[in-house]
Amino acid sequence: MKSLELKVHPPIVLFVSLILTYGLSHFLPLLPMPSIFFGLHWYIGASGILVAFAGIWEFRKAKTTIDPTKPEKASYLVSGGIYRVTRNPMYLGMQLIIIAAIFKFGNIYSFISLPAFILYITQFQIKPEERIIERIFGEEYVLYKKKVRRWL
Repeated sequence: MKSLELKVHPPIVLFVSLILTYGLSHFLPLLPMPSIFFGLHWYIGASGILVAFAGIWEFRKAKTTIDPTKPEKASYLVSGGIYRVTRNPMYLGMQLIIIAAIFKFGNIYSFISLPAFILYITQFQIKPEERIIERIFGEEYVLYKKKVRRWL
């Protein structure tokens, strides 16, 4: 499945995951979530957007590429700001947006979309990125990986 590595832009994967979340909640409406979670979607979604944009901000400050399909163009290893907490804030932000959608639609079946997103992004986006970035930045990146977790 190497043919999928770094091919599909992560926002497209997010969009497909959101469609899956919506579809599962509407076509399998058998397990509604407790209504206590419904109001949380605004906060979780806003948090996801903020986390993702914090990652974008750090890349822009460092004047390095933000294109997830071309990690070989990275000119600087970003390790400050939000990158001290997570190596993948943009993908973490997308996860939070999916969680917000799950709470918005209020169906437990919708949770299927979250591990599907995580598995796809990890296998076909993050791992290939990490291989390329390690080749570019060497020991500096290896040390960074030891200090900062992939997700949280």
